[in-house]
Amino acid sequence: MNNSRIEFKVGMFVAIGLGFMALLVLNFSRGITLFQPTYHLRIIMPTTAGLKPSADVMLFGVPIGKVSSLELGPDGRSVDVTVRLLTKYKIRKDSSFHVDALGFLGDQYVEVSPPLQNPAATTNAADFFKEGDTVLMGEVPFNMQETARSTTGLLDQAKLTLKDIDQAITNVNRTVLSDQTLGGLTAALSNFQSATELAVQVAQSAVNLVHSNTAPVAEAVTNFRTFSEKLNTTADDLDQIIITNRGGVAETVKNLRDTSASIKQIVTNLEAGQGLAGGILTDPAMKAQLDVLLSNADATASAFAAFGSNLNQRGVWRMLWKPKPAERKPASAP
Repeated sequence: MNNSRIEFKVGMFVAIGLGFMALLVLNFSRGITLFQPTYHLRIIMPTTAGLKPSADVMLFGVPIGKVSSLELGPDGRSVDVTVRLLTKYKIRKDSSFHVDALGFLGDQYVEVSPPLQNPAATTNAADFFKEGDTVLMGEVPFNMQETARSTTGLLDQAKLTLKDIDQAITNVNRTVLSDQTLGGLTAALSNFQSATELAVQVAQSAVNLVHSNTAPVAEAVTNFRTFSEKLNTTADDLDQIIITNRGGVAETVKNLRDTSASIKQIVTNLEAGQGLAGGILTDPAMKAQLDVLLSNADATASAFAAFGSNLNQRGVWRMLWKPKPAERKPASAP
């Protein structure tokens, strides 16, 4: 009986010691203790990327809870992550949740990212998550395997690109850098050098020509300057003549304008049939009479011309005296 009590006491002592050790471990790990109030949130994520139960939930690097469970969603395309957060930490409903890692190869944890501070934002209790709320969609976590697969595809693409570049270089060496092309390039460079030397010779000849004809060129420039001065003097004289005779020029222009107006008026009167000339141009009867008059005048002139011609040939006496016709003698009998 005494041995049983001793064993029971020893067992109780060991159990109590283990309990205290568990509490110390929880306190040392700064995790959630049994005596701190908590609330649960349900987060729907596309993938957990290696997240495990009991992983930390952190806000600005401070642990504020733990991951309670991970379950595949009803649609089979998402993961329901249940987290347990300390009640003293209030999380706004517009915060985002995503899976991150401690370092490059560290443990996965859930990072809470609150929105940027807005001075106009309210702090009502309805703006914060409460027990049992659901975050409809967490952000896609960084996936090292997906990144490695993408890098592998990128490397394959880079290999294909390098292969294409190598083929292009081979084609360039075979075509552009062939012996025939290089020979043609050498000939082109030689021709360019010859053309350059010829251009230098032409330039030197031009310089020599200028130096040898310095005096004629200077004389030509002087003559051109003198001609320009005379042209300026002529222009000044012409301006002076125009200024001096401005009144006469204006009067002449006025007379020309008046003459043009008079001619225009005469033409208008002729077209309207006014006056003798206008009547002749527009009245058919007067035009016919004028034609008859001109025809008679032409006939009269023709008669006077014939009379003058006869007067010149016969004289005045022959025009006035006409000789008697000669008498005919009777014919003799046979």
